[in-house]
Amino acid sequence: MKKKVVIGSFLVLLILLVFASTFLHRATEDSILAKRIEEQANGGVMKIPLSTLTNFDWDQAMVFGPYTSREMIEDSLNITVKGSIQNIDFRDDLFLLVFANGKYAVKTVELPRKTFDFTNNNFILTPTYDGLNVDRYLQ
Repeated sequence: MKKKVVIGSFLVLLILLVFASTFLHRATEDSILAKRIEEQANGGVMKIPLSTLTNFDWDQAMVFGPYTSREMIEDSLNITVKGSIQNIDFRDDLFLLVFANGKYAVKTVELPRKTFDFTNNNFILTPTYDGLNVDRYLQ
């Protein structure tokens, strides 16, 4: 009987560890931040200060263009990305803004390519240097 309790406890602990490692440090998509960025860009702002729009901790961020792989994101920011990257490695209709804190991605933001161009952001943004460059496509 005692052996069954020990084995059962061990299995429960093992399941909890697997669950925690799967969902811990998982980046989530922030559609509210995407709307805030789009509102600022629609208002004519050409350099959007991200620190004033974010309500979470981050120490670096970067914009990635279409067809960027998970490995390229991880290598560029020296982080681990868990969670969805919106299939950017197969899509050409969006840019992906990835926020990291420490060694993990914490938030992702879809930035549509239909109206705005974010290609002039091929550098790492920080809370101190947080200006997201926005160019409007000619219509």
